[in-house]
Amino acid sequence: MRIAKVLLLGLVGLSSALTGCQSINQVLSLKPSTRELVLEPTFARVTTEKENLTYRRQNRMSPILTDRYVIQGNAVDGLVVYGRPSGNVVWRLAVENGIEGGVEIAGAGDQATLFFGGGDGMVRAVELATGKVLWSTTLRAELLAKPTVDRGVLIAQTGADVVYGLEAISGKLLWTYNRQVTGNLSVRATTQPVVVGENVLAGFSDGVLVSLRKRDGVLQWERKVGRGNRFRDVDSTPTVRGNRAYVASYDGSLAALNTESGEILWQADFGGYLPVTLGTQAYSDRLYFSTVDGRVLEIEESTGKELRAIRLKAGIATQPVLARGLLIFGESEGAVRVVDLGSFKTVAQYQSGEGLLSTPTLDNKGHELWFISSSANLYSLKLSYRRVAERFPWKRIESSSPSASF
Repeated sequence: MRIAKVLLLGLVGLSSALTGCQSINQVLSLKPSTRELVLEPTFARVTTEKENLTYRRQNRMSPILTDRYVIQGNAVDGLVVYGRPSGNVVWRLAVENGIEGGVEIAGAGDQATLFFGGGDGMVRAVELATGKVLWSTTLRAELLAKPTVDRGVLIAQTGADVVYGLEAISGKLLWTYNRQVTGNLSVRATTQPVVVGENVLAGFSDGVLVSLRKRDGVLQWERKVGRGNRFRDVDSTPTVRGNRAYVASYDGSLAALNTESGEILWQADFGGYLPVTLGTQAYSDRLYFSTVDGRVLEIEESTGKELRAIRLKAGIATQPVLARGLLIFGESEGAVRVVDLGSFKTVAQYQSGEGLLSTPTLDNKGHELWFISSSANLYSLKLSYRRVAERFPWKRIESSSPSASF
């Protein structure tokens, strides 16, 4: 029987905090008695305390999920923590110019601590359970990526090309590394410092990736990755597997480097500012990468060769997320898309009407996908498979059997 494509549309009401309506758009290739992936909105909240009447800011923090909380920062007015499963606000913390880069969480349960920097040039440590600020330290420039905590040391990078090592328990300054970049245009983004053994990897706006000694910030090696004259920034947080680090410059260079020596193993003409995603299971020899020219690439890990690509109609994609044979990403001017890794075709999508820059967070336990939109609205989508029964070629209905878990 001929395979048909069916577009499923659904309208779901939002909470009273939002206006208008949303739709679920699913483009699926169906066969008789097969399963389809369903994205069902279950949660929607405006994360700002007041309506934002100024220009739209870059809300790109990925939500953080624990058993009891959902932690979300916005680039407008600060941080908000919601209770699970109620969705009620547990506490808010006002931060001037918001939190764009993200939050690092350390510790377990209600004893966990949140570490983050804001648009006000401050880095903070906050109790997760209460919102109490434990300490704050001025770093004199906005933080556009979340800090890293490793064995009592907090490492943070600012938009001024400076990396700081701080005592995590107190915020006391331990060391600084100042790249002192001058004379070039740069993209408004930075890497998150990545700890590899006793060293820290960080990228800078002059197109260079460096390795610093974690205990004192002393330079171990540096390597030029960005090859252009404009926007050669290395803002892509290094992704590490074994003794290899994968990192990109904005102007068009994705590189694999040896983490111990900095030797470049291969370099390909793909530009981006987001981290590479490592393939898993049957695709463990591959990398997945969103480029600044609006593509999502599947790349051969050993050589950097492009294998397959998805081109967006407009905008750029978030960092891809892999789960159970699926590739999930958001579009800055479109939808959240779910792609089957076997066929590399879209099997489901959800259109919030706002686009997103936030890399989605997948909760495998609850089968939920969380993200913040470009308008600072926080969403959760339930992922599940449903049986589809076919009576006639022109009429398909869902069976009455319960949905299968994602």
